[in-house]
Amino acid sequence: MAHNISLSRRRLLQGMGILSLGAMCNTIFPARGRAAELMADNPFLAISSFLVSRPVSPILGQRYYAALTKHDAQFSQKLDALHTLLQQQHFSHVDDFLAATSQDNADWQTARTIISAWYSGVVGDGSDLELIAYADALMYLPTRDVLVVPTYGGGPFFWAVTEPGKVATAGERA
Repeated sequence: MAHNISLSRRRLLQGMGILSLGAMCNTIFPARGRAAELMADNPFLAISSFLVSRPVSPILGQRYYAALTKHDAQFSQKLDALHTLLQQQHFSHVDDFLAATSQDNADWQTARTIISAWYSGVVGDGSDLELIAYADALMYLPTRDVLVVPTYGGGPFFWAVTEPGKVATAGERA
C-alpha cells in the first residue's frame, strides 16, 4: 500500500525551525550543556531520574551531587552501591525498588536522601541545611499550574544565620 505524503512549505519551514532551535539550545544555554558533560560519566542523573520518575535538570543535578558529597564523605560510594543494585535488579519503577528494599537497608537510605533532596530542594540536616533549589523543588510540581510558589524564604528562621553558611532551625537561638 503506497502512502502519498505531501510536504508543504509551511511544514518544512516549521521542521527546519525546530531543528535550528534544538541545535542552538546549547549555544543559548551553555551552562546546561556543560553541566550535562560534567555529569555524563556520573550515574547520579540517571539514578535521580529513576528515583523521582521524571527527567531531571543536569544543572540542578550537578549542584545536588556536589552538596550531597559535601555533606556525606561516603556519598559517592553509597551512590555506586545503589547504582550496582539498580543495574542488577532491573526495577521497572521506583515503587518496585522501594517495595523490594527494607527501610533499614543502606541503598534504601541513599535513595531516600536523593529523593528528599530533589523534592525539598535542600541537602543536609538541622542547622546544616543547604538550599539548592527553591522554586524548582519537585514538591511544587503537582500544583505548579494552579498555585504560585510561595515567595517567603527557606522555612522557619531562614533569616537567622548562626554562622556563615549555617541557618538556625526551630529551637536554636540565632
